[in-house]
Amino acid sequence: MGMVTGDMEAARHLFCDGFGLSVDEHRTPWPQGRSRRGDAGTVIEFPIGEMYYEVSTPNDTGSSAAQFLESTSGRGGIHYISIASDNIGADVQTLLDRGLKLKGDWDGESATFLDPSTCLGLELQITPDDHYYVHPHFIGKGLVTGMAHVGLAARSAEEIRRFWGEVMGLGEDKSMERGLVLDTERAPRPAGDPVHLLEFPIGGSVVEVSVPTTEDSGTARLVAQRATMGAVYHHTCPYAPDVHSFTEEALAAGIQQIGTIPPREERARVVAWFHPRSCLGMLVEVWNRPPGDSHYRPN
Repeated sequence: MGMVTGDMEAARHLFCDGFGLSVDEHRTPWPQGRSRRGDAGTVIEFPIGEMYYEVSTPNDTGSSAAQFLESTSGRGGIHYISIASDNIGADVQTLLDRGLKLKGDWDGESATFLDPSTCLGLELQITPDDHYYVHPHFIGKGLVTGMAHVGLAARSAEEIRRFWGEVMGLGEDKSMERGLVLDTERAPRPAGDPVHLLEFPIGGSVVEVSVPTTEDSGTARLVAQRATMGAVYHHTCPYAPDVHSFTEEALAAGIQQIGTIPPREERARVVAWFHPRSCLGMLVEVWNRPPGDSHYRPN
């Protein structure tokens, strides 16, 4: 998960003090971090399960990260997602054969970005699998144990199924499709934000896509303003076995909650939301919902 910020200390505070994560100082020592290949910037990694939040601060004005930061008026947020491949040459060629294009030149071996105009407007990176496995020393406090899903907002379920299913080759977990009929028990949403939800498992996580079912919700306004080519990044959802403990830690660190969560004794499955203004421009959802069928019965 690639993010951009103008304040790396704010990123450390959010992910370490608020989320209970840790900096992977083997790969990105704090505070000097790691230089981004081919880009003028500093990178810090915060492991979360089998993946990590990669946060970069640009040191110039012309890089992709700098342009993204400027486009968000300095707020930053989710810039891209990176998908690991165990055969990057063959996988990228398959995507090209299916109509996608690359963003810039590529050497045929290293990580490459896809052209957003062929990816519903999304920044996507395909990177060689480096068999990432964080040492237990850098796991953090254990408040979150992985990334339940990465959330997108989109204008059309049909476009999403074609892109993530037919082009990217992910199987849809039909058992988790919801939102056409109100179901607040399985996945409570912020009030007044009705959406049709689709899930595409990948590794130990999920690409979750929200398609607005009305024209006046927050997600509908986001889609109208920023998903002009079809989709936009919406939120990330860390998995917390104990959402109440996570929420207590986050609030103590000054992270702003949206709404409240029910007492422990009232509901086993709990969802908490946190405001982008206190999360580096990123909307955050935290839950303890079990995974869908396709995690253990792949398509």
